[in-house]
Amino acid sequence: MPEECVIDTTVLQKANAPITKPVARGSMFARRLAVLRGIREGRIVALHSPRLIQEYEQHVKEPRNEFVRAFFELLDDVGRATYNWHPWTGAVKEKAKKCRFPPEDYHVLRTAIRGNPSTIITEEDRVLRTDRCIYRRLRVHVRSV
Repeated sequence: MPEECVIDTTVLQKANAPITKPVARGSMFARRLAVLRGIREGRIVALHSPRLIQEYEQHVKEPRNEFVRAFFELLDDVGRATYNWHPWTGAVKEKAKKCRFPPEDYHVLRTAIRGNPSTIITEEDRVLRTDRCIYRRLRVHVRSV
């Protein structure tokens, strides 16, 4: 079964560079592209919401490589992308707050919360530090690319 993930905007932004020469194996850029390749190949299902798509479009005005272009195209593919927008109740907000999840990224967390475990893929340290607590309380892992 594919892993259900929310791709943080920073990952998508940093993956959006022209590919003019071979990508160095193991580099952060290669790891970002590997995440996008996982979606294209069906190993990862991209969770999305209107708020997150709006943020993607604000920060990635024009796709500069095939991986980012494919990512935007696949957001409409039900097998590779799933709409999710969890109700933001006071109890959920309190759990996020206790875990010190950054309030400016609540929309990312809200997109990730499902009945089954999911993952947020990010490069932001403040978000990464919440992994254990957020998983324990809301069944959402937070991991780096």
